[in-house]
Amino acid sequence: MIVCLRTVVVPQRVRTRYLEWIEEGQSVREAYGLLAEWVLEPSTTEGDTVVVTVWPSHEVFDAWIATPERDALTMSEVHQSVVYRPITRYDFIGGYTNLAALNEQNQITTTGEEKK
Repeated sequence: MIVCLRTVVVPQRVRTRYLEWIEEGQSVREAYGLLAEWVLEPSTTEGDTVVVTVWPSHEVFDAWIATPERDALTMSEVHQSVVYRPITRYDFIGGYTNLAALNEQNQITTTGEEKK
C-alpha cells in the first residue's frame, strides 16, 4: 500500500466547490483502486492544505495516472483553479486505522448533530 501527499493552494473563492469536486470524483477514483482521499487544512492560519490519497500499490496509482478519466477530472475548471505542488509517495510500513471508530464518527456532522 502507498500513501501520496501533495500540498495544494485552494483559493477561498473555490474552496467549497473544490471539496464538492473531490466528492463528485470519488466513484471514478475508487473504480481505479483509490482506498482513501483526505483533504487536510491546518488548525491555525499557518500552513498548507494537504491532500492525502491511499492506493493499494505504485502500479495501481500509476495506472490511474494514465487513464482518460483522470485526465477529464484534471481538465475541470475547479481543478484548474487550484495550484498543485509535487506528489510525494510513501510506502506504508506499519500502523492501523480504527474503522469502527471512523464509521461511528462519520454518523456525526461537523455541527455535532447526528446524521439521519
